[in-house]
Amino acid sequence: MRVAVMDEVAERARRRRELTERLVDLVLREGLGTMGLRGLAKALGTSDRMLIYYYSNKENLVSEVLGCLIGRLLVMFSAAGDGERVEPGVFLTRALAAGEAPEVRPFMCVLSDVLSRGGRGERPYDGIASELVGSWTGFIRSRITETDAAPVVAIALLAIVEGMTVLELARPGVTAGVGEMLAGVLMRRSGRKL
Repeated sequence: MRVAVMDEVAERARRRRELTERLVDLVLREGLGTMGLRGLAKALGTSDRMLIYYYSNKENLVSEVLGCLIGRLLVMFSAAGDGERVEPGVFLTRALAAGEAPEVRPFMCVLSDVLSRGGRGERPYDGIASELVGSWTGFIRSRITETDAAPVVAIALLAIVEGMTVLELARPGVTAGVGEMLAGVLMRRSGRKL
């Protein structure tokens, strides 16, 4: 009897992971506007009750889907670098180049939307946005040269990347040359050249 229960729990966890991956793919294609339970269920060929069965509530579903999405993006960014610490200007140049890649653009769109919704206090995005800022600044700090100013520099880099992403979404091409100019400022500040 105990083995059967364990098998059932394992199967439910497997099915939930599978659903989460499919939901991430859907959100990357369609955006956060698709996060209504009925719309999600219809797109997946299931019922909203089944989604509640696997996630208990919409907040858990949204949190898990966005956690998986962020995890995928962190893997992509981690794979793009060799893990070495670099000067902030070099990091900025690399981050902006990575953000322009077609496979990364949908992630950036969703994460900008999460931050915007969270900034307006929309649940559950408010807590997720706060965690997102924390995890991204931690990631950036782990990739830039360590100095006393690293915490502030990490936030500045995140603000630049996020701001440029939003501006590019609103008006493609408007930030042409801005990343290079800002990277140059950061490099001069650190006494290095690009």
